[in-house]
Amino acid sequence: MTWLAVALIGIRLVAPRPEGWRRWSDASTALRDVDAVRTAALLYYQSAQQVWPAPGRPGEAPTGMLPFLPGDVSFGRERYRLAWEYAADTTTGARVVGISVFGDDPRLAQTMAQRAPDGMAFIVSGNRFTALIASAAGR
Repeated sequence: MTWLAVALIGIRLVAPRPEGWRRWSDASTALRDVDAVRTAALLYYQSAQQVWPAPGRPGEAPTGMLPFLPGDVSFGRERYRLAWEYAADTTTGARVVGISVFGDDPRLAQTMAQRAPDGMAFIVSGNRFTALIASAAGR
């Protein structure tokens, strides 16, 4: 019986709390969505003569990217949304391309950062997680 109590205490210390389970699940789903959107964006870029999709509204996929997205990816999930980010400086030509995730849970972005795969470049700012796809320096 003592070993059972020790095992339960160990599990409680290591496993996420029940309120965190949904956050972990959302973070995993969001990271899968980000990866699928990243792949779709790269396919779009290659097929569109090296032009990125125009920025859209948060929660909506850029129109030109729709044929490249798998059917299970959504920019507008129940507890979080994706936003296609494309920022360019018209003076220098510098630009940044990425996918942002933001939602109702203020700790979702931090959980995504903890669960992000090695090699994924990202920025966390407040409740926003942004995975970087490409950047280019200007003049």
